[in-house]
Amino acid sequence: MTETTTITVSGDARYDITVGRGILSALGETLPPAARKVLIIHPPTLAAQAEALRAALTGDREVLLAEIPDAEQGKRIEVAAFCWQVMGKADFTRTDAVIGFGGGAVTDLAGFVAATWLRGVEVVQVPTTVLGMVDAAVGGKTGVNTAEGKNLVGAFWAPRAVLCDLDTLDSLSDNERVAGFAEVVKAGFIWHPEILDLIEADPQAVVAEVVEWARKNER
Repeated sequence: MTETTTITVSGDARYDITVGRGILSALGETLPPAARKVLIIHPPTLAAQAEALRAALTGDREVLLAEIPDAEQGKRIEVAAFCWQVMGKADFTRTDAVIGFGGGAVTDLAGFVAATWLRGVEVVQVPTTVLGMVDAAVGGKTGVNTAEGKNLVGAFWAPRAVLCDLDTLDSLSDNERVAGFAEVVKAGFIWHPEILDLIEADPQAVVAEVVEWARKNER
């Protein structure tokens, strides 16, 4: 595991966001010590990686996988009900845990499932997109979509921990990286409004720099 950066989120439910490369090996250390059962919620594109996580975590725990539809199709109450069914059949208790492994839609759904099972069990978020790392997985906002709109049903449920393994970003397209960068900008100008001036002066140059930086930092 390489050098990491840890950001502590304060509030009623404090938790750490750990950023680095090769840090998925530390996932087991973030889980509740009393958890005997763990559910990994993941999209189809990460099926092989989710299976590897299950193998790494299995020992004195029972680790189950719940593959859900990709993107916004996974944020439906029917999908949450499928996850609840898996947990119910495995007799998940309040000391057990959920892992959200994927992009923002997956972490939103995983957080909602954890918040609502037995009125709340621990969730560890493992975002695999820029958007997920800088926004969806870190604010404690969870939810599902309805026919009337996005995120109309949900809960605020802080994760136990967030692991941002930068290795998972290497396979993303340039478009996905730039889309996530929009959230970086939004968070940044809250503290430094001059960021907007820099971007508005030459948007294309900023995009080019983001793409170039990402390529240079690929493993």
